[in-house]
Amino acid sequence: MMRSKTMCAVKDKAGEMINKAGAVATAAVMMAKYPYVFLAANGLPDVKVSNNLAQNFSDMNAVMSIVIGLAIWICRITGVGMLIWGIYGYVTARKDGEAEAMNGALGKLISGAVLIGMQGILHALGIVA
Repeated sequence: MMRSKTMCAVKDKAGEMINKAGAVATAAVMMAKYPYVFLAANGLPDVKVSNNLAQNFSDMNAVMSIVIGLAIWICRITGVGMLIWGIYGYVTARKDGEAEAMNGALGKLISGAVLIGMQGILHALGIVA
């Protein structure tokens, strides 16, 4: 009796690990096959690093360009992760028939899409050029 419970637990854990590995492999294949989806339309803003860093960092426009470019890049990477996590969560919740989990997954999907398009949103609001 104890042995069958242990075997069931091992099978469940192995199944979970296989599902997670499959999700990671799918994300890696999608990134390799469709890199433009993950890197978005415009990429990072043009950032120039000169030999004289003191001069470069005394110009506040250059500093802000670097900071905002890095923040937008981080938003995109986080958005891609949330989008993949949301898709996986929605499919799993749909399979299990859990309405509350489906709502949470849709929230992750929408948040991921907003983070990926953050540069376009800021551009539309007139915050960045």
